[in-house]
Amino acid sequence: MLETGKVRVMPARVSAEMLKADLENYKQKVLQLGASQVEIIPACWVQIDERVRLKCMVPPCPDYGRCGNCPPHTPEPDFMRKALSRFKWAVLFKHDVIAVEDFADITRYFPHGQKQQRKTGEIAAQIESLAFADGYQLAVGFGAGGCRDTLCSGGLCKMLDSGRCLHILRSRPSMEGVGIDVCDLVAKVNWKIYPIYRSVDPDLVPCAISVGIVFIH
Repeated sequence: MLETGKVRVMPARVSAEMLKADLENYKQKVLQLGASQVEIIPACWVQIDERVRLKCMVPPCPDYGRCGNCPPHTPEPDFMRKALSRFKWAVLFKHDVIAVEDFADITRYFPHGQKQQRKTGEIAAQIESLAFADGYQLAVGFGAGGCRDTLCSGGLCKMLDSGRCLHILRSRPSMEGVGIDVCDLVAKVNWKIYPIYRSVDPDLVPCAISVGIVFIH
């Protein structure tokens, strides 16, 4: 568990030494929270691609238009490019999904695959909060999967229905939901990723992964 209640004065300027120490601390915290691998990466490695959001639309994801943190309700690609260009460093992490059926078998997604992606979002949320408490007030994290599924079991999105999200501090867009090319990023850090689809033979896939990221500074 993360320590709670500790804050420090927001520095006018973050020294290279402080930033390096903080990033290493976040890396260790991510591992404590259950990630299998984590890398500190230059934020410029992250590519925003309109085709990623297009895949949310064609064929339509069940969350498209039905989740407040999924397209078309997420920021447009041009906005994301501008926003992310202001960051220099990010924490990229993954956790392994050994039971590939959790993702490949639609009948297992609730609750098994849902639980896997919820874990990714929760790690991103906790590291973002930790960074905020350390004075990185603009830190922002993105998880995996639509939060309508991971937090609300596929039910009605209260944010779209009434404007009152039941999980306001835990819910956030997925990396893909804001147009991040996750496969490209995973390849850059030399992690293995396999295509998971409905008719894939799970025995041929060594491991599935769920990926999240937190932009720090």
